[in-house]
Amino acid sequence: MTGAERVWNTLQELGAKAVFGVPGGAVLPLVDALSMKPEMPFIVTRHESAAIHAADGYARISGRPGVALVTSGPGGTNALTGLMTAMTDSTPLVVLVGQVPTGLIGTDAFQETDLFTMALPVVKHSWKLDRTDDVDEVIRKAYYTALAGRPGPVLVELPKDVQLGAEGFPRRGWEPELPEPWRFAPVQKARVAAYLKRAKRPVFYVGGGVAASGTAGLIQEWAERYQAPVTTTLMGLGAFPAGHPLSLGMLGMHGTYTANHAIQEADLILALGVRFDDRVTGRVDQFAPNARIIHVEVDPAEHNKIIAPHVTLRGDLRAVAAKLDRLVPRAQHREWVQTVRRWQHDHPLRIPSAPPQRLATAQVLSRLGTWISDNDAVVTDVGQHQMWAALFVPRRQPRRFLTSGGAGTMGYGLPAAIGAQVALQDGGRIVLVVGDGSFQMNAQELATVAQYQIPMTIFLMNNGGHGMVRQWQDLFHGQRRHGVHLQNPDFAALARVFGIDGFTVESEEQLDEAWRHAAAHPGPVFVEVKVDPDEMVYPMVPSGRSLFDVIEG
Repeated sequence: MTGAERVWNTLQELGAKAVFGVPGGAVLPLVDALSMKPEMPFIVTRHESAAIHAADGYARISGRPGVALVTSGPGGTNALTGLMTAMTDSTPLVVLVGQVPTGLIGTDAFQETDLFTMALPVVKHSWKLDRTDDVDEVIRKAYYTALAGRPGPVLVELPKDVQLGAEGFPRRGWEPELPEPWRFAPVQKARVAAYLKRAKRPVFYVGGGVAASGTAGLIQEWAERYQAPVTTTLMGLGAFPAGHPLSLGMLGMHGTYTANHAIQEADLILALGVRFDDRVTGRVDQFAPNARIIHVEVDPAEHNKIIAPHVTLRGDLRAVAAKLDRLVPRAQHREWVQTVRRWQHDHPLRIPSAPPQRLATAQVLSRLGTWISDNDAVVTDVGQHQMWAALFVPRRQPRRFLTSGGAGTMGYGLPAAIGAQVALQDGGRIVLVVGDGSFQMNAQELATVAQYQIPMTIFLMNNGGHGMVRQWQDLFHGQRRHGVHLQNPDFAALARVFGIDGFTVESEEQLDEAWRHAAAHPGPVFVEVKVDPDEMVYPMVPSGRSLFDVIEG
């Protein structure tokens, strides 16, 4: 085989089922070889950053590495934002990048760029191939590395002559080493057992690692057995079912009053697959002042980085959970659960009013939450709408809420929704929630949606500007609004130009009508919703403040 043929044969053998990318001169052999594999569709996006985000969306739904293909030079540099997004949110990707032939490297040849070095800070690992015989082994290592431990993106740089070259004596048959069985240290086991036994006010703090490890069902069993309330991070939404009697919702800067106060009042926190990022902890020296903290996390870099836990359990959550299961006792904690429920009653999420000919975003998303099924997946972009979706669109299953969390990458939503729909093979539908500002970061991908007839429903919340930036200017910069107003097109008309059914909504009746059409329509539907340009996302904990300092609005 040629190197290009071997790339796709190996990836197909490993389980890859789709490729996202943009063709170019330095990857033409790979594109040509891919054309011989109709069972592995090539979804061509309009921009390389969108290709990486689409592969990211595919990976988050499927649990398998998303595969992306970009050409050398600007093709690769355009991919860097997507790599950073995936790295921050622990999304497994295999990104194939073209390169000039090996004999031209270092000569400033056309579109030659050292992408291997440039990508190092935003990938788990990079490979630069210079022999066709190494292709199979490197692709296998790349696929495994993307999934192993804390998942993340990897990059493989493929010079054009390596793609064209024929194998001589290929290095094949590589298999990953099996990890050692995870075991408790005796002191750790004794401390964990003692903390769980003595706790009067426990809280489970659940993150994206629970969804990635497939342990959501077990964690729910623990919560019910131990009667511990559960709060989730933005990345953990759906890893514990919203609406469950023990669910507190999301915590942190835009978390619920109850979740934040429960964390602050807890005497034990079992932190599972989380990294204690600043948007969750608030002021670090005042975070959970009375709690013993048990932190379970596979990535050693996250241990003791921000919060110093009392017990640190390093390991794959699946392996650790199997041992922890024997230590979680049956308990009641009636007084604590009653306190939490009183907070939920006294401090509910509130939907603000809106001016005439406008809707409140929370109102729209609350309604959306009643329409969609548990099997549908919600994708958001970044901004105010993202936080409202996290609060008002309940998710009851893991891998059904996709967003750019740690990176906060505007422009993520539309391409990620494309990849998510390609991966969603069990009858569910993708609903994209996006703002007018973030949508225009990758608006060109409407052409991709139209070309492949991706059956998604897009809800664009049009407030005429960068709402989250404006909110911070209003709250913390003397209401001096600068650089946040946007002169927008008629978005519904723009969708129709691409051949997508488009609606403009200014009332609840129009919203209901648009949803009825979307629910019955087999193809994509675009719904532009005119929302209050001055609305604020609440609850909110100001930056640098304790989680006790919740502004409820």
